[in-house]
Amino acid sequence: MAKKAATRAPKRPWSFLVYIAGDNDLSDFGLSDIKEMCAAGSSAQVYAGVEIDTYGDHTGSIRYEITEPDWSNRSYAKEIERLPERDSGDPETLIDFLKWGLNRYTATHPLVVVWNHGSGFRSVRRDIAFDDFGSSMDMPELEGAFRAAGINSGNRIRILGFDACLMNMVEVVNQFDGLVDIVVGSQQTEPGEGWPYDEVLLQVKSAPTPEKVAKGIVDAYIKSYRKAGMQNVTQSAVAVDKTGAAMKELSELGKKLAPALPAQKSQLRQIRLATQSYEYADYVDLVDLLRLLRPKFPALKAQIDGTEAKTRASIVANGSYGAAVKRSAGLSVWFPTSADLYSNYRAKYLGLKGVAANPGWLRFLDAYHGA
Repeated sequence: MAKKAATRAPKRPWSFLVYIAGDNDLSDFGLSDIKEMCAAGSSAQVYAGVEIDTYGDHTGSIRYEITEPDWSNRSYAKEIERLPERDSGDPETLIDFLKWGLNRYTATHPLVVVWNHGSGFRSVRRDIAFDDFGSSMDMPELEGAFRAAGINSGNRIRILGFDACLMNMVEVVNQFDGLVDIVVGSQQTEPGEGWPYDEVLLQVKSAPTPEKVAKGIVDAYIKSYRKAGMQNVTQSAVAVDKTGAAMKELSELGKKLAPALPAQKSQLRQIRLATQSYEYADYVDLVDLLRLLRPKFPALKAQIDGTEAKTRASIVANGSYGAAVKRSAGLSVWFPTSADLYSNYRAKYLGLKGVAANPGWLRFLDAYHGA
């Protein structure tokens, strides 16, 4: 007997696919986010599909389709499939979801959200998609999962959303060059409520282009926390294909800064400590760092200006709310002050493809820490 063909819906302009790795302490927020999606619903222009793994609410994972509003203007999470218990931090689980979602909900503009805790690149392993009873993915693994799911330069994700903490680093965003057009995420930690999915889905339903959708998501995120009175939040949208130029300029700046060490380490340390930083203090805002370097290193002004220009050119939209994050421009960079922390994560940092291809900033950090 011939194998039954997988369900494949007619092509729409947008697909909105959310991977909720909720088998951890964020589980209840994942369930609330599905309710928010139902408050907006899908449309004739937008498919919305979700996979959620929870802690304690049900066994295994469930795939839902968010329906269009019915005659009473209500939308629902329609159960499509129940799956056995799996490790949501395993790349194979994400690959399976991506293949399912991208094949079932064909669209001109696929938007994928990876929902979970996040730590940029710098943790022992748990960078994103933490499963408290399994594993997690680092950035090369996440990139590899995308490639294994059939995502490539000719079949790109238009928007990759990181509904997770600390992800919008220039080195992290650049990891997805050739696979993703725009990354939307936060430089700072995110509150447990994460993205306002009712407002986000409305943005996808109403905006015609990926750039406008990305800008709308950033705006909706900041407005939601301003309205709630929750401060010190950030969200930005970054054009992935422009981060390579920013990484190259940063590498050249690192090469030119390195000879100033160790003689000017005290001055550099003061600049570093004054730079806008985040929950992980070794993540600092790149534009703010350049602003502080400029008057202290006038001989490098042209290189600093060039690095800032390329960095700003990659930032599609940026928003922040709260005094503690007011100098956030949209992209962070790794600049640890602790030699021990640097030593612990240097090899993992070098494993990011943009760092390996542009090692000048790493050379500066080596010189800074006396490596």
